[in-house]
Amino acid sequence: MFTVNKGIDEEHGYEVLAMTGAGHEARILPCAGFNLFDWRFEGKEILMKPVDITIFGTKYGIPILFPAPNRIKDATYVWRGKRYVMTKRGKKIMRHGLVSDEPFALKRLEAREDCAVCEAEIAIAPGGPLYEGYPFACTLTVCYTLDAAGLHFSARVHNDGEEDMPFGLALHPYFSKRGDAKRVFIKAPVRRVYACDAELIPSGELLDAEGGLCIWDGFHDVEGLYLDNVYRGMTADMASEIRYEDITVSIRASDCFRNLVVFTPHDRPGFCIEPQTNATDAFNLHARGLVDESGLLILPAGQTFEGTVDFAVEKR
Repeated sequence: MFTVNKGIDEEHGYEVLAMTGAGHEARILPCAGFNLFDWRFEGKEILMKPVDITIFGTKYGIPILFPAPNRIKDATYVWRGKRYVMTKRGKKIMRHGLVSDEPFALKRLEAREDCAVCEAEIAIAPGGPLYEGYPFACTLTVCYTLDAAGLHFSARVHNDGEEDMPFGLALHPYFSKRGDAKRVFIKAPVRRVYACDAELIPSGELLDAEGGLCIWDGFHDVEGLYLDNVYRGMTADMASEIRYEDITVSIRASDCFRNLVVFTPHDRPGFCIEPQTNATDAFNLHARGLVDESGLLILPAGQTFEGTVDFAVEKR
């Protein structure tokens, strides 16, 4: 039997949603970008424990990145010949979009025999702080489902405006090193990687993932990797994998998530494998005519986009 409950974090007073069942425990902060910040299986961490839960944004859990994942050079982008500056409440936003530290409105909690469900939404609308730097009216609806197989994420974007809207979507999960990155291994079937400058802004050129960038040829321990790179070439039938001593976590996403960011910082207790629809600085790559390389999604007025990411857990 699965359960889902709404409670309050006693230390900070935040509303917390808790889902449990089949050995899984997961918790979500609706006030912090609907961040699923805690996921354990049979008592052991899958996601990295937050260093400081009061810092909302992209430092822990599974931040949702929308409408512009990754970096935008100088927070400035061009769409159909018009220049925009990505700002929120007067501040330039150069990384990871607008919603990862914003409150989401809870739409549904449901506990069933075979799963638990939490769904919420956030709107970008005229007059609101998110519309300031991204003047495209839309509604993002996201849903987490926990079942015996693992964790399932789905997203729906509706264009509420009267013109095409350009956007990207990504998840930025921090997986736990469990205290020893030499004993955690990853692999991903991606053989192409974006060339980029010192600020990690891509040129648009795609290179073969060789040498220290190669993670497709078998499992590599996280301690031995030095990556903050955007890979290209994922499809719905391909999976990235994390191998712990007791479980393997497989990550699969729908075809729209063609890119994969792999980030292995050595100064944090976690690492990231991030399904993304687009490249870094996608708006500007698209404006330069690099349409396919950008991965930028374009949603017509009144239409809806849907995408999914599945995190499956299998005992070893």
